[in-house]
Amino acid sequence: MLPSFGFGEMVVIVLLAIIVVGPKDLPKVMRKLGNFMARIRAMGQEFKDAFDDMDADDEIKSLRAEIEQMKSLGYLDDELQDDILDLNTELRDATDLSSDKT
Repeated sequence: MLPSFGFGEMVVIVLLAIIVVGPKDLPKVMRKLGNFMARIRAMGQEFKDAFDDMDADDEIKSLRAEIEQMKSLGYLDDELQDDILDLNTELRDATDLSSDKT
C-alpha cells in the first residue's frame, strides 16, 4: 500500500531535502532519484510483460486442448480441420518468435 502525500507533506519533504542536501547538490540528487525511479518502473513493466506472456501461453495451450477435444469427439469436418491446422501452425510460429525475443 503506497502512502499518499498531500501538499503540506510535500513542502516539508522539499524543505528537508534543501536543508540536508543543500541547494547546490539538490539537482544532482533529484536527477539520480529520477533515474532510479525510471529503472524501478522499467523493471516493474518487464515483470508485468513476463506475466502477460505466460498468460498468453496458457491461453494458447487451452485453445489447443479444446481443439484436440473437438477432434476426438468428431465435431470437426475436413475443411474446418484444415483451417485449424493452419491456425495451429501460425500460433506455433508466433510463440516461437516471441520466445526467441527473450
